[in-house]
Amino acid sequence: PAVVNFCRRCQGLIVASGNPRKIRSTKDLKQADVRVVNRKLGTGTRQLFDRELEMAGIAGAQLEGYAVEVQRHMDVGLAVLGGKADAGPGIQPVAEQLGLDFIPWRWERYDLLIRKERFFHPNVQLFLGLLHEKRFLQIAAGYRGYDTSISGKMIFAPPAERSGEN
Repeated sequence: PAVVNFCRRCQGLIVASGNPRKIRSTKDLKQADVRVVNRKLGTGTRQLFDRELEMAGIAGAQLEGYAVEVQRHMDVGLAVLGGKADAGPGIQPVAEQLGLDFIPWRWERYDLLIRKERFFHPNVQLFLGLLHEKRFLQIAAGYRGYDTSISGKMIFAPPAERSGEN
């Protein structure tokens, strides 16, 4: 497949506005009565959360709500906004959009994998071209937690189709 960077994004903990539980790091999730919400097993955010918990010496089973899984980053933010959880793993732009606080862990690359047979399709090429458009870059710059400095850059490209070869 071709691998093209879409953006970099900041991953961390989404917490309530004003951070009333005073959560400053992953270790603080071990406080009594802190409730979390989680991402689905198999997502990159869930894997990162589990790694952060392990580095903090916390087993997921120790956390109230660890088994409560949601599909999207926005679902994590809405659970925190609605008071169903005190914290959950997600991306900074969701926290910003919902007026929540955010404790950053790290930046991650968000890449697109495009099958070789689809890569040269006009619609795919049109979409990839948008990643270099001034308007796209301006809109993305309005969201804290996104970095578009390498958006649209090829990490690996499929070889061009060779005519006449079987």
